[in-house]
Amino acid sequence: MHKLKTLLCISTAAITMSAFIFTVSCKKSATTAESTATASDQAVAEKSYSDAQTISENAVATPTSMNFRTTKISGMPCATVTSDTSGGNTVVTINFGSTDCTCRDGRTRRGEIIVTYPTGQWFTSGATRTITFSNYFQDDNQITGTKTVTYEGLNSSGQPYFDVTISGTVTYPGGKTISVNWTRTRTWLSGFTISGTTPEWSVNLEYSVSGNGTMTNSAGQSVDVTIAAATPLVYSPTCKWAEAGTISYTLVSDGKTRSVNFGANTAPYTCHDTAVVTLANGTQKTITLP
Repeated sequence: MHKLKTLLCISTAAITMSAFIFTVSCKKSATTAESTATASDQAVAEKSYSDAQTISENAVATPTSMNFRTTKISGMPCATVTSDTSGGNTVVTINFGSTDCTCRDGRTRRGEIIVTYPTGQWFTSGATRTITFSNYFQDDNQITGTKTVTYEGLNSSGQPYFDVTISGTVTYPGGKTISVNWTRTRTWLSGFTISGTTPEWSVNLEYSVSGNGTMTNSAGQSVDVTIAAATPLVYSPTCKWAEAGTISYTLVSDGKTRSVNFGANTAPYTCHDTAVVTLANGTQKTITLP
């Protein structure tokens, strides 16, 4: 009888320990999944709104067709560009059509990006451009909201830079959403020329993005987001994702900070589709972006 009780106690302890290990393992997996999903949400939203500005800049520079950098495909226009200068403002509509067009950066787009700015003041310091969307989709994700861009002239390094605010929502094909309210500083790093005081695209444009803001991720959680000026995201219009830089984000629910590292902020930069997520406990995980 004593042996039976001992065996029962050992079995119970073993079952309890197994359950504990299973629970801890599940919690760890859930934490990892949550954190990497938030990192992916941030990358998708950041690039979606950043691309819209890049496209609008190139459209205004080449107003007759979308035969320009980000959206060129086999030498054929991927969208039409129209301009209306009535009412004191210029309204540029970039229309990708109602069916997907595969663009030079490998992304598909449909719908319209609409840019409004004071006529004749595209590159006037202090002038503001407003970017909105009409049934616009990038890789089947619907992009809505408003992006406001103010050109601030040249910084101390002679680089054009912009103050940016973004309030919008990205809706995945399955219906989940990412909502953002961000402020950003966007700086052209290379691949441009200055004609007088007016910057013009040249070749191999690269630009950086830094700033702060809040996001509601696709799981409905509130997130504080920071991109430090010392480690900004670095983009090229022909690459799907950031080539360098670090994002730090904190879930409001637990107050813990995670980070996403796209690579060192050292030129020359290379195009890739991976990032390293560092979880709140220090665990690192390499993810492939969608």
